[in-house]
Parts: sequence; structure tokens; C-alpha cells
Amino acid sequence: MQINRTVGGRGPRSVRAVGVAVAGLALASACATPAGPTKPGPVLSVPSDSSGTAAPVAPGPGPTAVGGALVADSVSSALRIQARDVRLVRGGGADLALQFEFANDTSESIAPSDLGLDPRTHVIATLVDLPRGTGYAPAHGVGVARIEGAFPEHARASTSSVEGIPPGGRAMVTIVFPSPPEETLSMLVTMDGFLPVEAPVQPSGSPALKDDPVLHGGSKADPADPQVSPVICQSGPDSGATSSTPTRLRLPSDVLFAFGSAALSPAAASAIETLSKQVTATSGSILVEGHTDSIGDDASNQRLSEQRATSVRDAVAARLGSGFQYRTAGFGETRPVAPNTNPDGSDNPDGRGANRRVELTVETTTEAARAAPVAREPANTTLLGSGLVPTVRDVRARSGFVLAEVALRNTSDQERALGYVNDGNRIGVRADYGGELSLTDGTGARYAPCAFGPAWWDLVATGAPSFTHFGSDKVPPGATVVMWSLFAAPPPQRQSIQVGVGGLNASLPTQLAR
Repeated sequence: MQINRTVGGRGPRSVRAVGVAVAGLALASACATPAGPTKPGPVLSVPSDSSGTAAPVAPGPGPTAVGGALVADSVSSALRIQARDVRLVRGGGADLALQFEFANDTSESIAPSDLGLDPRTHVIATLVDLPRGTGYAPAHGVGVARIEGAFPEHARASTSSVEGIPPGGRAMVTIVFPSPPEETLSMLVTMDGFLPVEAPVQPSGSPALKDDPVLHGGSKADPADPQVSPVICQSGPDSGATSSTPTRLRLPSDVLFAFGSAALSPAAASAIETLSKQVTATSGSILVEGHTDSIGDDASNQRLSEQRATSVRDAVAARLGSGFQYRTAGFGETRPVAPNTNPDGSDNPDGRGANRRVELTVETTTEAARAAPVAREPANTTLLGSGLVPTVRDVRARSGFVLAEVALRNTSDQERALGYVNDGNRIGVRADYGGELSLTDGTGARYAPCAFGPAWWDLVATGAPSFTHFGSDKVPPGATVVMWSLFAAPPPQRQSIQVGVGGLNASLPTQLAR
């Protein structure tokens, strides 16, 4: 089946800019080349876990495991499925394969595409390189085995992704992505219907990579439709705060510049354009700050950070115009956000990747604008009295981000629809949708879910609310569902935060695990 998705009454989903204040922005670009020959994986019976069934929702923070393999659990206790043995393996060229066994322990046949994983539109699966703030969408195929009805611009996904898996059965699913840098050791894996998990990136030649026809051929990079792009994290004034709360944006330097260079790369043009669209103000001041890692001498790093800040300032000014006052500063390696080395003195590539960055701070300039209260629609209270009880499941800092999970239990005797839509265009415009998460940190800042343009859904958050078969957002009586979102991390000194839950007007206090 082919799914023609609409969001909020619009036509088929397309890449859209998110027009709100932004707290963090990370960018990357990659291309892909052929991997080795493969064979299809068969449909097999599912070995049950200790309970005899595929556990639908993990009981607490973190992923579960079956036989030592990484497992992504269902977001709903009413939909008994699992993604088992989740693995990321580099191909022979510049491809990265996501593979897992889709375990169906329901009483009916289910295809992964029933949950939104439809490769003939966009596969609802995203990888995030957290230290580098970079999202990866599935690669487009060239000379690969095709699902019926798929075209070259559609994702490289195995035919099993659209085939029904019988009750008690499992099938291997393969989705091909552009490969991340060699120093990337793990990535966050997000898929419709499942809770996100962080999986290690295994090297090329690993026996963990199983044969699949989709691994034949290669991938096609399209500069007009990049599959590797920034993860854009947004922050702005909370209700009752004033517009003096600044907008902050962070750009990792690896995409913007070649090693040791201050000249913007070809990939930087689209990145700067994307960034510029996130600045909703038309006047004010913009401070551009350059930072490096600790490789090289102090003087060279200081000079490079200043030159890179100037290059970004010029590019941003060309797009935003003369309504802003622009300033630059360079700090070399003096203001790291992560350790450049490990405790034993060895190199820390993830930390160095986070430190190579250019940061922008956007502020209004008039006192009237700073004192203006933030205009928001009244809070969404449509789920009050519904019997849905929210509980913070986990809120954990990960490499400059926060991954938050909230469990919603239906204590009523009727099914309850959340009214949830994954829609970045809503941010800063309308009240939260039912079940949508947000964060506040007590400083007047409100954090919205991060966005990733190439993905089918705008936000790095719960996509299609697959609480029952065919993506229903209805929570059956007695069932528990988990909503999740990725956010920019609050400042390190903020340990106590509040998690907002749309529709319930709830603000749940919790401690941020770091």
C-alpha cells in the first residue's frame, strides 16, 4: 500500500522550515556509494522472551535486550511488536545499513509500513549523530532491488518493509543511509512505532550485516534534496516571559569548513539558508562566535576561530539584511562544551566534534520589544478529565541534547484519542497538540522538540502515533503509551526541569540525568 500523508489538513508533506526561535543547530552533508552483494532474509517464527511475548513497552528508562541484542520496544502496550537486534553496520563504500528483526506478537498480520515505515514516500526512520548534531534520512537508490511502486527518489529499504508479517512471525528489515564520519561510534535510531535507541556503529565487514537485495547497487546524492542535514533545536521565551530571552544557534564547523580552513564549503550555503529561516526577528543584534577543538597551537586556533566567525557573519548578513547589527568574536579552544580528551588522556573525537562550532546569539534591540509579553494561544486542555495520567519515564542528557520520554496511562474505561500531530509549523504559532512534549528550565526559556528537515515528520519526536494497528492515536482503556522528543540540552547548571505535556496543561517536575 502507498500512503499519501497529510498533516493538519495540508497536502502531502514536504520539507518545511520551522519559523520560531532556535536554540541549537547542527549541520552535515554526505554522499553514498555501493555496498556489497546480498541475499534476502526469510520470514521466521519469533522466539519469545521470558514472558512468552514480545514486551510492548520497556518498564523503565533505557532499551531492553533479548539474548544480549539491542531491542527497540513498542511505544504502546496495546501493540505487541518489537524491533529486535537493532544494528548499524557500515557498508563497503559510503553506505550505512540499519537492520533489525521486526517481531510481531499480535493476533493479526502487520507490515512495518502499517506503522508509517513506507519507503514509497519517505521511510519514517531517522538516525541522529548526537555529538555532531546531524540527522540522517534514508538514502536514495541507484541500481538496487525495488519495492513495487517505488522510484529512484524513494528510500533504499528492503521489500520486507511492506510485506505482512504473520502473527508470531518476524522478518528482517534493512534501510540504507548515508554513512557518517569514521569517528562516529554510535547513533540514535528513531522509527515509527518504536522507542528510540542508541546503537553502536559497527565497522565494514562485520558479520552483523546480513544479506539483503537492497544492499546491491548504490545511493544517489541529490544536493537539492540532501539526506544529511542539521538537527534544529528551538528555544524561546516561555509563557509569561518577555521577548528579551535570546535565540541561540550552534553550527558544527565540520560541515561549514574544510580542515584548517575558514572558507565556507559548498554544503554551507544550504546550511546557512536553513539557519537564516529560523530567525523570525527582522531587526536586532547578532553575535557570531567561533570555536575550535584543541588540535593545533593556541595562536592558530584563535586566528581560525575569528576567521570562521567572520565567514559565517558575512553569509548570514547576506540573507538577513541590514536590519541587524552584526558582531564577531573568536575564542579558539578556550571555551569547550565537551572534553577534547578522555580521562586517560586519549583522544575524544566526539568531544572535539562538539567543540568545533560557530555559535550565533540573536537579540532584539528596543526596550519595548524586550518588555513585550510573549503572545501564545491558550494552553491546550482538551485531554483534561480524559483519564490519561502522565508520568515522566526518563529525561536524560546526551551529547548536547536531551531525550525525554513520558508515559501516558489510560485509567478510564474508554479509548482516548490524543489529537497528536508531529508538525514543526505549529511551534510558536499554536498551542501544543495533545501528547506533544516541551521543556522549561526555570530561566524563562521554553524548549520545543528538535526538527530535521529531510525526514517525513518535521520533529525528532513521536511520529505517527502507532498505538494500535495502522497508526491510530487512540489509547485503549488500561493501555500505556510513551511519547518521546529530542531537545537541546539546558545549561549544565540546570538540573531541575519541567516537562510539559500538550492537552493536559501538565508541567511535570523532574531531575535531568546527565
